[in-house]
This record gives sequence, structure tokens and C-alpha cells, in this order.
Amino acid sequence: MKKYMRTCSPRLAKEKYCTGCMACSDACTHDAIKIVEKNCMPFVKVDTHKCMNCHLCEKACPIITPVKKNRAEEMNVYGGWANDEQTRIDAASGGGFSGLAQSFFHLHKEDKVAVIGATLANNRVYHQLIEQEKDIVLLTNSKYIQSDTQGIYKEVIERLKTGYWILFSGCPCQIAGLYGFLGKKRDSERLITIEVVCHGIASYEALDLHLKYYNSSRIYRFRDKRHGTQDWKQSQCTTIEQNGEEIKLKRKDDMFYAIYAGWMLDRKSCSNCQFAEINRVADITIADFWGLQVPDYYKQGVSLIIANNNKADTMIKAADAIYTFKESLRTAINGNPHLFTGYKLIQFHPIVMWPDFFRKILPKRIRFKILTNRMPYKLFWALYKLGTIYLVKYQKKQLISKFQKDDNLLKLLNNANRGGGKMA
Repeated sequence: MKKYMRTCSPRLAKEKYCTGCMACSDACTHDAIKIVEKNCMPFVKVDTHKCMNCHLCEKACPIITPVKKNRAEEMNVYGGWANDEQTRIDAASGGGFSGLAQSFFHLHKEDKVAVIGATLANNRVYHQLIEQEKDIVLLTNSKYIQSDTQGIYKEVIERLKTGYWILFSGCPCQIAGLYGFLGKKRDSERLITIEVVCHGIASYEALDLHLKYYNSSRIYRFRDKRHGTQDWKQSQCTTIEQNGEEIKLKRKDDMFYAIYAGWMLDRKSCSNCQFAEINRVADITIADFWGLQVPDYYKQGVSLIIANNNKADTMIKAADAIYTFKESLRTAINGNPHLFTGYKLIQFHPIVMWPDFFRKILPKRIRFKILTNRMPYKLFWALYKLGTIYLVKYQKKQLISKFQKDDNLLKLLNNANRGGGKMA
């Protein structure tokens, strides 16, 4: 199946597959790639009057020119959390990213260092570069809407040219976009990449509808362990402004999570993800370690941390700001199906297939109830949800069957040395 659309000049990914990584935009040296908005999401369009047919955008696009992925055989699976308690409380789960970022600054304290990740500002998410350890807090905690990466890949290559050590974090498609943009320069020993296990990226309409529902002007956090509870499993609710105060909503009342969990405002590529597979894109994969049985003490949060190659494993073992322990891949995939699949049947829901049409004909109140899975509309949505659950179980069974035919992969699947932890 073709995953691109034909123009007069270069090939670009079709809307169904375009991730909005913006690597093509950064790669274009003729200002011929324009950012356009469709359904409150960024896409790209070629200005054929400016295009010089250099095809740099095609080479950068990880859909048109697939990037090399890591091999599952080289994986090392860990659980862990940041050593510093406040860092862990500020994080969505165990503070895996924060602990690794702190360690990265420590490991290269005599060098120039830049850490790049997503930050929340003015109800939008952007990729930002920081050069001081104290600024890591700007990049912590989960963000569930599309991050604007325009220009960030150019910053990476400029920093690499001037001798920086760089830690770059993002969704798997954004890591793939970075690699596509860098080409052979992706193999620099001074670049480490971290990807999050991605459930899907909602359009900013999801957040805007949420804020409008509560007559709020601002979201402070998508997940929050600072107020009342530090149990990471109870942290999935937004903290917003209401009447000039900072209010943490209850999960059952949270309209953003109702929309987000319904998938209907995700990018179409999130139901056809090319990067949610066991052979991961980035050097390091992180996530909430769902499905892990842990004592009450650890309920502040546990991060899943996977070293996908030797470079990553060396860094994790040298990290001084994070506690880690060995775990099995089986435990990881049991609680995190997006480690091995990104396919969702919600892509065939009428509102997803013809969003503009239904936005025009449906009363806003009815559309909002559908998007937030209110009855009786939830019954119709459940068909797509249940079908996806069944498909995930089948794909997991197929994956495990494949691993059981290879002794090395079978060992990775089952081995967990819980006594192998380390603490700085």
C-alpha cells in the first residue's frame, strides 16, 4: 500500500500516515514546505512554485525513507525511578526521564550539554532545548497533545557541529524524524535519544474542548502527584485554572481524559503507527511501568526503562541519579501493549473518517457527548475498543510465539533479576 501522496515534485506522506514530525519542514532549504492545519492538527504542503526538486524532504521523512531500528535481541529491560523524591513527585510516574537527564548532565559535566524535550506553555506543547540541569523541570511530566517540533532538528545538528552532548526525547515518530533529518549524523556518539511509549497524540482541540467545558483559561499539568496523593496510578487527571485558582480535577470528571481515552481526536497515523513495534526506534524507551507488582512504598511511581542498544545500556548503568532493577520483557509488554503495536480500529469510526462532515452537521452538544464517550454513544464506540483489544491480544500471542522460537529472545522475554538494582 502506498503511504505517500504524489505532487508535481516530491513525495510526502499521506494524511493517514503523516505523523506531523516536521522533519521535512526543517530539511527544506527553499522554504517550500508550508505548515497547514487540518482538524486542529499540523500537516505539511509543498509550495510547488518554490520547490527545487532537491528531495531533501523525502530523505528526511521517516515514512517515505524508513529509518533503521534497533533489534529486540539487544534490549535490556529495567524498572526504576529518580533517586530524588521531589523529582519523582514532579514526574508523571517514576521520573525516569528526569533521572536520566540529570545523570546526563553529571556524566558530561566537563562538556557542553543540551537536553531537548516537550514543554507546556500557553496551553500548547513545544519542543525546547535546555542547557542547565535546573531547567529539566520544564521538560518533565506527560503531555498528551501534539508537540511543535519546527526548528528543533536544526538546533540539534548545529549543537552537534559545535561539540555538544545531546539528549533528545520525544515520541517515537519524532525520534524517527530526527534520525531522518540527521541522516548519517544520527550515529554520533554524542547523541542519545529517548522515546516514550506512545498511546497516541490528541489534537489540541481535545484540550480546547476540555478548557471550554470548565470555563478555564489554562492547563497547568496533564498529570499531577503534588496535591493530595502521590500514587502515580491516581495521577491521571488534569490540573487547570478555575476562577483564578489552581484546581486538580477528579478523573471521573475530567473531560480531557474522556476524550483522550476515546482516541477519536488522535492523528490518523496514531492508529497506523509505523514505530510502535518491538524493534524500537530510539536508544532508550521509557513508559509508566504498568502491570508491575510493587510494594506500597513504590506507589509514587515506577518507570519502564529499556536500553535498546549497547550505547544506551552503558549510559543507564552509569546513571547516578536513578535507581534501576532488571525486569523481563514479558512483564513490560503485558502492561504496555504499545511497545509492540500501534494499530487501532477506531480509525474506521465515522467521526474519525469524515471529521469535517460531522463537525458541520452534528450539534456541538451531541458531538461533545460522542467524543467524551457518554451514553448511549459509548455503546457504539465499544465495538471499536473491543475489536482493538482482541487484535492486541492476538498480536501479543504472535509476538511471544515468535520469541519462543529463538533462545536469545526467549531469555529476554522471561528473565528478570530483581536483585540487580543499583542506587547512587
